[in-house]
Amino acid sequence: NNGIDLNKFKPTKSDFREKNGLENKQIILGVASVWEERKGLKDFIELSKNLTDDQQIILVGLNDSQLADLPKNIIGIKRTNSIDELAQLYSVADVFVNTTYEDNYPTTNLEAISCGTPVITYRTGGSPESVAEGNGFVVEKGDIPAVVEALKRVDGCKTETKDNFDASLRYKEYVDLYKALLKA
Repeated sequence: NNGIDLNKFKPTKSDFREKNGLENKQIILGVASVWEERKGLKDFIELSKNLTDDQQIILVGLNDSQLADLPKNIIGIKRTNSIDELAQLYSVADVFVNTTYEDNYPTTNLEAISCGTPVITYRTGGSPESVAEGNGFVVEKGDIPAVVEALKRVDGCKTETKDNFDASLRYKEYVDLYKALLKA
């Protein structure tokens, strides 16, 4: 598995909640490099129809066309190249929801957990492997009612970054493997 930079992805202070008048709302974050069908943008649109007034979806990584088509109860943000900004958004969120239909071992789940944010993810590819017991919930692909139910239970989650999230340890394993193969 690939890792992430735990020096960057850690609980980070942000005034995003205050700037956007979200002090008393459950912030539900979704992040994708490119929002396309396989990343579950339609599922977030469906989820938005099931929210209460004290919940707010924030999606990062949208293009201009997607931003124009969002329902009013979704705040859309274009793709960011700032790791610091991304860590702030993960940290301010109450929960990270990953609606991916295809993924191997999504780094977005690791980034969220490392920033102290529990994850709700679909049972797809390696997504369930990144969510240890207590770090969030795994639901079936496309099961919006299960996501809504998990949103009610996520407050009790405590996130704990695992050593296998650390990119520097993963890189060392790769180097050790290459060295071993060269000796064989």
